[in-house]
Amino acid sequence: MALTGIQIFKLLPKTNCKECGVPTCLAFAMNLASGKAELDSCPYVSDEAKEQLSEASAPPIRPVEIGKGVRAAKTGGETVQYRHEKTFFNPTLLAATLSSDISQADLEAKLKVWNAFQYERVGLNLRPELVALKDAGDKNAFAAVAKTIAEKSEFNLILMSENADTMKAASKQAVLKDPLSMRPQMQTRMILELLQKKMVSLFALRLDPLKISSP
Repeated sequence: MALTGIQIFKLLPKTNCKECGVPTCLAFAMNLASGKAELDSCPYVSDEAKEQLSEASAPPIRPVEIGKGVRAAKTGGETVQYRHEKTFFNPTLLAATLSSDISQADLEAKLKVWNAFQYERVGLNLRPELVALKDAGDKNAFAAVAKTIAEKSEFNLILMSENADTMKAASKQAVLKDPLSMRPQMQTRMILELLQKKMVSLFALRLDPLKISSP
């Protein structure tokens, strides 16, 4: 369970040294509790306090490693939600979208173009790291395109399908890239089966918007 600012403050050295960047230990504790600071910013915190504060100091946005190979990447692990608040250490990953009804010739052409594509923005060299493959209704075609992307390109995969059997077939063909699977209504049994067989290690779930009615 995350600690409150006051609970964190009781574990700090209370020197008010300002070396963490804020004027008091209490202010630092409040920032730590809200995810706006990192425990390592305090040079005098004890090892015992570090152990107790480990949960409170963990990033609210958990780090996630996606894919395998040369374009494997990590995202998340930040202490803030917006980049203007603080520099993101793990950049937001970019993906290009494909439909599984694409022809083989068009698929190979797009992969070739995307592989060389990059552009510079505010000093950063950006390029797509993933291909998001959308199911067009043919299980075999979905699996075949997933296999081609996994075996003949550097890109990692996001598999997007509403059908559990289709997702399973494609995951099996693309297992070497450890695809991220996205299916809103996948049953727990199917998720566990794919995880057990090491076909995938990550799932993305889509939730319907909350409907809040007034009393």
